[in-house]
Amino acid sequence: MIKALAEVTGNGDGYLTVRCQQKTSCGSCASKSSCGTGIVSNALPGKVLDIRVPSVKSVAVGSLIEIGLEEQTVLKSAMLVYILPLLSAIAGAILGQYLSTLMSIGEGIVILSSALAGIAGVAVARHFSNKLEQDTRTTPTLLRILGGAVGSAAVINAATDDSD
Repeated sequence: MIKALAEVTGNGDGYLTVRCQQKTSCGSCASKSSCGTGIVSNALPGKVLDIRVPSVKSVAVGSLIEIGLEEQTVLKSAMLVYILPLLSAIAGAILGQYLSTLMSIGEGIVILSSALAGIAGVAVARHFSNKLEQDTRTTPTLLRILGGAVGSAAVINAATDDSD
């Protein structure tokens, strides 16, 4: 299960509205200071996600919670969004090659059929991703309630020198 911390921004109707920062894998490797992608990801602020999480418990706004998402859901989404359009474009290219050989014309038909099949694959992926989004088994779940948000008075002094 993939876990993340989130802050509750609203509640009601059996759902919590939470806000969490999107995690990226970039910046965790040894070459993050010399990699162009790592430098850009450090310079730009992280993306904030607003998510609806089903909950039978009423949690106060501002509370910190831990949410979880099954790995199977991430794999299904990745297969749907990335692999399906790619396989459709490859199948379109194979069909175009067959038609090109059959009709003795140039490779324009290969490019056209590959592009059209890729676009069709994206449309099919979009349709099924909307259905997958509505499925309650693929939504994040509330794992535990950690407590209230950290107040401004409880922030640790981050200065390098001790204060008097």
